[in-house]
Amino acid sequence: MARRTGLTREEIYNQAISAGIAMVSEDGLKNFSMRQVAKQIGYTVGTLYNVFKNQDDFLLKINALTLQEMYQFIQSTADQNLQGKDLLLSIAISYYSFAKDNFFRWKVLFEYNLVEENSLPEWYTEKIEHLMSFAEQSLVGLNLTKPQIQKSSRTLWSAVHGICILSLSGKLAATKSNSAEDLINDLIDRYFIGLTIQSR
Repeated sequence: MARRTGLTREEIYNQAISAGIAMVSEDGLKNFSMRQVAKQIGYTVGTLYNVFKNQDDFLLKINALTLQEMYQFIQSTADQNLQGKDLLLSIAISYYSFAKDNFFRWKVLFEYNLVEENSLPEWYTEKIEHLMSFAEQSLVGLNLTKPQIQKSSRTLWSAVHGICILSLSGKLAATKSNSAEDLINDLIDRYFIGLTIQSR
């Protein structure tokens, strides 16, 4: 594609992000490169680096959009009228559904390792905390401290995430396990019983 001219910085930004999302949605990071993104939109890599600080900045912005879409999906599909264990299960199933429907984009959230940045920027970690608030709100009815709620929500997320990874990579079938939904249900049921006992 020939080099293009005349687009504003914002237009280049939007086209690059759209091209990047399309690329990682197709096969994750397998064939991803900033050079390929530039080629897709008809600009040079140098032009992209005038708009984005580096590859980390570019992919973090794509991942931030994935986190935002995941939040909106869970918000719209999980039954917010439920409470406690039932709400938590609804949130977890919504998380699994999003991961299944957006597998490669979801994987990039956890597969990409920062090249130049030493730590995640604050604006990005705020997106993660925003998403974690779903699980936390399902635990507020228990007699737990805020640190206990935060720890428990992250423990549950880690376990649910592990089930999602095994299921969506075809590993659950190899172990003759029940469906991912059954395992998530069993996990949350048993963990919630333990939290209820702990909070008495």
